[in-house]
Amino acid sequence: MRIFLIHVRDPQFYALPAKTRAANGNVRVMGFPPIGIMSLSSVIKQAGHECVMFDQANPDTPNQVIIDRINQEQPALVGLSFLSTTSYPYAKMLAREIRATNQKVKLAFGGVFASLNASLVKLQCPEVDFVCRGDGEQLLLDLLANLENPQDVASLTWMKNGQVIQNPNRAMERQLDQWPFPDRESLKLDYVESMPLDVPVVLSLRRFTTMQTSRGCPWPCIFCDIPIFNEGKWRARSPQHVVAELKHLEGLGYESVGFVDDHFLLQPKRIEAICNGIMEAKLSIRWGIEGRVDSVAQHLFPAMAKANCGAMMFGIESGSQKILDRLKKEQTLDQVTTAVKNAKKAGV
Repeated sequence: MRIFLIHVRDPQFYALPAKTRAANGNVRVMGFPPIGIMSLSSVIKQAGHECVMFDQANPDTPNQVIIDRINQEQPALVGLSFLSTTSYPYAKMLAREIRATNQKVKLAFGGVFASLNASLVKLQCPEVDFVCRGDGEQLLLDLLANLENPQDVASLTWMKNGQVIQNPNRAMERQLDQWPFPDRESLKLDYVESMPLDVPVVLSLRRFTTMQTSRGCPWPCIFCDIPIFNEGKWRARSPQHVVAELKHLEGLGYESVGFVDDHFLLQPKRIEAICNGIMEAKLSIRWGIEGRVDSVAQHLFPAMAKANCGAMMFGIESGSQKILDRLKKEQTLDQVTTAVKNAKKAGV
């Protein structure tokens, strides 16, 4: 089967002032690579399917270009992935434009916002056949095998006889090493290193990509969707698998990678093993992480810096202890100060 995967973005957050190209000829765009659809592309290609990806950070792929390709190639499924409320209107717009010109193609939504609001999304955008909830790897494989009979596809929301159907949730996958590395070669884009969540702040012009070494966070912060999306669990890849991907990225010419883990600073032994693996392999790729200020791994900050960790982004959220307590952040301002000082002292 041929599948199209589209990462829909809010155009206000990703465009550089003018279209530029990297030395390799790729269009250069600001923002984090769409690791979600890249990961799914590798999985479905490994299963023997064809996959075409679009990232709408690319100014050369407006809606009409994508729609023309869909009508020319007639994929079995078109998946639209989007992050949040800011890009949801653009995803609905694209889905409706696709459906207006093609009544046959199956459409699916995925991503955090769609997962947490699946029934509402299905009602608001009936043009979409399916809403995929949670991890997409096995879900997408199951859906491709059951496009005409989706009643047994776990974690799928769809409609039958005018009623929204919520298939039961699937068990959360813990064996993350089973999945191949994301497909970074098929999107002819070079991403400029910037802040997470498409915040328009450029950090460097190094050749940049992202990795996910773990999923989830066990803390109960009331403003955050991560505990809901991941059922309050934290799941991690093995240090060996992480280092193998870093080797792969350096071989592809990447100079910088952002770990998009929800909370990297858990399990000190795992962090230490990753750092040792990087140094043993003599990798030079620079990396950065996100984590909490109350991490038990702060004694490893010097080792992380030695292994080329150049950036740590802490979820501080507020300088008011009263606000932190209201948010159920479960951290103190003293812990904020200590973590920042320890990171700076380590040379990060």
